[in-house]
Amino acid sequence: MGNFFKKSAAAAACCLLLSQGAVYPANAAETTIDFSYLGAVGSLSAEQTQKIAEDIYQGLAEHQEIIKVGNSRTNYINSTSDDMDSVMKIYRSVVSAWDVGILTSRRTISYQVPHNGSMQLAPEYLETENYNAVYQNIMQELDTIVSGVDMNWSDAEKALYLHDYLAVHYDYDYTEYETSDQTELKHTAYGMLKREKAVCEAYAWLYDVVLHRVGVNAMLVESESIAHGWNLVYIDGNWYHVDITWDDVYNNHPGMVQHDNFLKSDEIMTNTGHTSTDWVLTSGHSVYDLNVSDFYADGFWNNCITAIQPYQGGWFAIHSYPESSNTTAWFDLCSFDADTCTTEIQHLNSLDAKWARWYVFEKEGYYYSNTYVTPAIVGDVIYYTTPEAVFAWKDQQVTWLFNLDSEQLQNGYLYGIYEKNNKLYYYVSTAPDSEPDEYVYELPESAAETETTTETTTTTESTTTTTESTATTTETTTTGKKKTTTETTTTTPETTVTTTTTSTTTTSTTTTTSTTTTTSTTTTTPETTTTTETTTTPETTATEETTVTETEPPVISGDLDGDNQLSVNDVIIVQKYLLGGQILSQEEYQLADLTDDGIVNIYDFVALKKILLNENE
Repeated sequence: MGNFFKKSAAAAACCLLLSQGAVYPANAAETTIDFSYLGAVGSLSAEQTQKIAEDIYQGLAEHQEIIKVGNSRTNYINSTSDDMDSVMKIYRSVVSAWDVGILTSRRTISYQVPHNGSMQLAPEYLETENYNAVYQNIMQELDTIVSGVDMNWSDAEKALYLHDYLAVHYDYDYTEYETSDQTELKHTAYGMLKREKAVCEAYAWLYDVVLHRVGVNAMLVESESIAHGWNLVYIDGNWYHVDITWDDVYNNHPGMVQHDNFLKSDEIMTNTGHTSTDWVLTSGHSVYDLNVSDFYADGFWNNCITAIQPYQGGWFAIHSYPESSNTTAWFDLCSFDADTCTTEIQHLNSLDAKWARWYVFEKEGYYYSNTYVTPAIVGDVIYYTTPEAVFAWKDQQVTWLFNLDSEQLQNGYLYGIYEKNNKLYYYVSTAPDSEPDEYVYELPESAAETETTTETTTTTESTTTTTESTATTTETTTTGKKKTTTETTTTTPETTVTTTTTSTTTTSTTTTTSTTTTTSTTTTTPETTTTTETTTTPETTATEETTVTETEPPVISGDLDGDNQLSVNDVIIVQKYLLGGQILSQEEYQLADLTDDGIVNIYDFVALKKILLNENE
């Protein structure tokens, strides 16, 4: 058979023209793929490129040990280094875009010197034992991922769903493996599926594969100078950047995902830290010749740091609006028009700062400027987190599910939640970027089995607007594979906010001036996620206000039974709540929070008893 040589399939810049073609899902070896979107790769013509890609695809679909590519149809492949490199680029483009190559290494391949215009490739398969069984399992996992996609969605919505799904269900892999084979897997889509974690190359590879499965064209982008990879996605005649790795910044906190790098232009990607100037596609084409669009720059997903999920015919997103408190979480049902990039938003519910404020663990008086309310949608029920509890929202009704117990509270607050197999997996940690502890809550068979529901105040106003970015200024500096972000937050008068960013810890400084001061510091330590802390001076600490009217009696803190006076019955209600046998509505929870620290605990129980004893003396 001749001598085979092993060659790295590294990409390099080459041809400038990239044509477009139809995309079809790859479901079987008989599937015919239109590879005209690759254009002319390197020294090979567009016709040669397409024929070679077809041969490689068919060989991978049949799991051939030796794949013969090229013959007289291709006007011959010459035994030049240029032709060799071009074939390698085509091989990598096919492997990283279609599911038939998901168990194949895209980094190295053995080949035989061309003869009579043909070339023989010997793929390096990642699994050699039980290949068929492993392959079928992987196909089933891919089916699961794309099963949530509605084929009637626009391509932008398909890309959004899959972007958030991968960010929620998979994590960045910081593991140092002992062998080269183990290390190789962290760079592959197969390794991502097998371990549920991998590095940037694997994020991009898997995203490329699932996008092609739902009929959306995409290609991998690589930058050697920053050692990073992401995707270009083709929607309605334009290309857009997507970087799931850098949007999955809250490592190991499922349900939390940013959208700073979703369907963005070259300029925006540069601003978010992709500052290199050597962006090339897997095929070797320069990205800078594609005129990447900024059409979706103001998509409704901006400023969302939790997963956006399909809900009741629209998209459920949690927003924090500039004109409201920076820790107010709005539950929004978004109807998105991809043709105009406009969104009709219906406000379903909101959680004010009292419920949506995450305090810095074991640092009294300090809280983060972001709200970390995280949703998990099951049918028509929205499960969501507050710092210490999980609730269910359905049809303008809230049901309390559970509070963190005393032992869990010693490990931090709730950061992240998701549902799988009728179980809620929730995550407790001391900070949004620290390693969490995982817990599981078994859901009832249906929402009707939850204990008691109480009415909540909702707003159902609908407005049609072109979605705009928030007023928050974000500065980003990046090195390596992960992003460090510093946010400057606008605050109300007489509140001093100082934010400091470091690679491992967060610090805050309280001042006593009456003017607003904002300080931002950016650190370029790689592979870290940075948070922002906010503190208020004692004079401006948020408190609950009570409105008194002529027709209604004043609201009395601690009056939970509604009889306009404090009694032993109120003490019993708080006691039952602390023991897990009583449910409190949002209004009742606020009334029970006598210490005004945003948490109903034993201190409020003691405070209520003291008030009652003093009144009875």
